[in-house]
Amino acid sequence: MNHTLIRKKQEDVNNLLNRKRLYESISMLRELARETQKGELIDTLYNIEMTYKSLLRFTVEGFTDPERQKIYNHILADIFGVADEIFMQLFIRYGQGVFFDLMRQHAGIGRESLESILVQCRTEMDRTELMESVPVPHSEVFNSAFRQLFEITLTQKGLYKENEDIIINCFRESSLPWAQQCVLVSAVTIHLLHFFNEDAILLLFKLTTHSNAEIRQRALVGLYLVLFKYDKRISLYPEVTRQIQKLRQGNVKQEVLRGIIIQLLRTLDTEKLARKLTDEILPEVARIHPNLRDRLDLDNIIEEGFKEGKNPDWQDILSEKPELMDKLEEMSRLQMEGADLFISTFRMLKHFPFFNRLENWFMPFVWPNPIVEDVLKYETGAFRNSDLLEGMATSGIICNSDKYSFIFSIPQMPATQKEMMGQMFMSELSALKEVEQSDSLVDTAKKELTISNLYIQDLYRFFKLLPQRGSFEDPFAWSLDFHNCEFVHQLLPDEDFYMKLGEYLFDKDRFQEALEVYGFLSRNTTPNMQLLQKQAYCCQQLGRYEQALELYLQAQLFQHDQVWNLKKIALCYHYLKNPEKALEYYLEAEKVQPDNLHTMVSIGHCLLELKNYEEALKYYFKVEYLDPGNKKVGRPIVWCALSLDKFDQAEKYSQKILDENPTRHDYMNMGHIHWCRGDRQAALHYYKQSITFQGNSMEAFIESFNNDIELLKKHNVDEADIPIMLDQLRYHLE
Repeated sequence: MNHTLIRKKQEDVNNLLNRKRLYESISMLRELARETQKGELIDTLYNIEMTYKSLLRFTVEGFTDPERQKIYNHILADIFGVADEIFMQLFIRYGQGVFFDLMRQHAGIGRESLESILVQCRTEMDRTELMESVPVPHSEVFNSAFRQLFEITLTQKGLYKENEDIIINCFRESSLPWAQQCVLVSAVTIHLLHFFNEDAILLLFKLTTHSNAEIRQRALVGLYLVLFKYDKRISLYPEVTRQIQKLRQGNVKQEVLRGIIIQLLRTLDTEKLARKLTDEILPEVARIHPNLRDRLDLDNIIEEGFKEGKNPDWQDILSEKPELMDKLEEMSRLQMEGADLFISTFRMLKHFPFFNRLENWFMPFVWPNPIVEDVLKYETGAFRNSDLLEGMATSGIICNSDKYSFIFSIPQMPATQKEMMGQMFMSELSALKEVEQSDSLVDTAKKELTISNLYIQDLYRFFKLLPQRGSFEDPFAWSLDFHNCEFVHQLLPDEDFYMKLGEYLFDKDRFQEALEVYGFLSRNTTPNMQLLQKQAYCCQQLGRYEQALELYLQAQLFQHDQVWNLKKIALCYHYLKNPEKALEYYLEAEKVQPDNLHTMVSIGHCLLELKNYEEALKYYFKVEYLDPGNKKVGRPIVWCALSLDKFDQAEKYSQKILDENPTRHDYMNMGHIHWCRGDRQAALHYYKQSITFQGNSMEAFIESFNNDIELLKKHNVDEADIPIMLDQLRYHLE
C-alpha cells in the first residue's frame, strides 16, 4: 500500500460516512484495519459494527426508541473516530514526505520529554535576558527546543488530550514569546488539516479569545479552514457546535468573521492575478518606458526644468494605452482591498536557509527583530533606519514571509539599488503608516483583518512554495465554497452576509458560486427583482439560457418596462433560437427607449434572422444615421441590400468596408455582389482575395461559401456554374 492509495481510500471512506452509507464504509475499514496489524483497532471496529447491527435490527422490528437518532449519531462519530485512527496508523507506516517523517520521528513522545523541552526554552529565554542588554537572536539551544515543540504539535495527535495542560500552557503570556506562540497556532492548524482532532479544534476556539491579536486572528483563520474540511461531521460533536454558537455571540466582530471568508476566497485568485501582472501589465509598462523617454527627452531635462512640475505629456503617453491605465487602476484597487500581488515577485526568494525550517514560514515579522538586526548588521544608509524597519513590520501590504525574503535579499543587492529601494520604502511606508494608523484608530476590525489577510498569504506561500509541500494537505486546492457549509450558516446566519458574499463572487465573475449564494438567499428570503436578475445573469453567463429566461421573466413581474430586463429576455430568446419572441421583447424595449442604438441593432439582427430584409435595412440605416462613426453596421446593410437585389447599394457599402478594415467575409460578399450582377471575372478576383486573406484557407472559404449557395441561386446564379467557379479558383491559386 502506498501513500497516494491511502489518501484516496481515506477520501472514499469519509465521503461514504458523510452520505450516511455506514455499511459500505465499515466494509472498507474492515480490510484497512487488518492492514494496520493493530488488534485493538480491529476489535474496536468489530464492536461498533455489532452495535450498529443491533440498532438496525431493533429499528426493522419496530421498536420505538426516542434516543435512536442520538445513538445513530454516536455510532457514526465512533466510525469516524476509528477510521481516523486506522488511517493515522497507515500513514505512520507508509506515509511519504517531511510531515510523515516527523510524525514517525516524534511518535510516542512522553509527558516528561515535553516538559523538558518547555523548561529548556524558558531557561534559554531567561539566560539571554540576563546576559544581553539588547535583543539578540535566540540561541541555537532555544531554536532547537522550539523546533521540536513545533514538530510535535504539528504531528502528534495524542498531545492534545494526554498533555492538554502542557499545550495550553504554551500559550500563556509568561510562557513562550508571542511570535513563537503564533507559529504554534499554525502547527495546530496544519495538524488538523491532516487529522480530525476534537481537542485540537477546541484549542483553536480557546485561542480566539487570546489577549494577543496576532494569535487570535491566526486561530480564526485556522478554524475556518478546519471547520470547512470537517463541516459534514462537526454536528456529531456537541461541544464543537456549542463553541460555534459561542463564537457567534462572543467578542469577535461580525465584520471580522465575514471578512476572513472573503479573504480566503480572494486567495484562490492569487495565481490568476500573478499571471495578469506578469503577462499583461509589466510587459506593457516595459514597452511604454522607452517611448516615454524618447518623447519627453528625459535624459536632457535640466534640473531646474525638472523641478517646474510634471510634464503634461506623461498623461498623453498613458492615454494612448487606456486599457493599461484601467488595469493599473484595477491592480491598485485590488491591492487596497488586500489582494496578494507580490507572490510573483517573492516566489524566487524562498531559497534562503531561513526557509529550510518549517516553523520559519509562519514567523511574524516584528520590530525590534534580532533576526533582522543580524542580517543587516553590516548595512549602512536607509536599511539601518529603525523607522523604516518598524514601518515594514507594521505595514499591511506585504506578508510576513515576503518581508523576511526581502530582508535576506538586501545584502545581495548592489549599493545603488539598496539606496534607491531604501528611499522608496521610506516614502511609501511613511504614507502607508499614516493611512493605516488613521484606519486603526477609527476601526479596530480593519486592523484585525489586516493581520488575518497577511497570515493567509503566509499560509498560501507555505502550501504553494515549500519545496517539500507534497506531503501537506493544501487547503488552497479546495473549492472553499463556504456558503454551502453548515457551520457558516450557524456562525453567520444573517441575510446581509450572503448578499455581500454573492456580490463579491458576482463582481469576480465567479458565476457558479454566486448563483449558489443567490439560490440560498432565494430559498431563505423573499426574492426581490435585483436578486432574481442577478441569478438570471449568472445562469446566462453559464450558458443556462432556459433557466435565465425563467428568472428574467419572474423579475419582469416587479417592473414590466425596465429596458435592461426586457433586452435580457430578448437575448435569451435569441440564444434559444426563437427570433420571433426576441423581436417582441426588443420592440417593447424600443417603446421605452426609442433611440437606443443597441436596441435598434438587436431589432435589425432579429429581422435579418427572420429574413425580413426590408425592415431590417430600415433599422440599420437608422443606426448609421444616429451613429455615423459606426463602421460595423455596413456589413448587415450589405447583406440586406444584396438579399433585396439592391446591388448598387450593396456594392457602395461593401467598397467602403474594403477600403477601411476588411475581413475575409467582406471580400467574399463583394464577390457575391459581382456574380449576382453577372460579372464572373470580378467575382473570381474577390473570391481569390478572400481565400488568400491572412488566416483563411480554401477549406474555410468553401465552408462559408456553401452557406450562401441559396442566396446566389435566388439571384439567378446557375447552380451548374458553382463547381466550375470553385475549380477555376483552385487553378488560380496554384
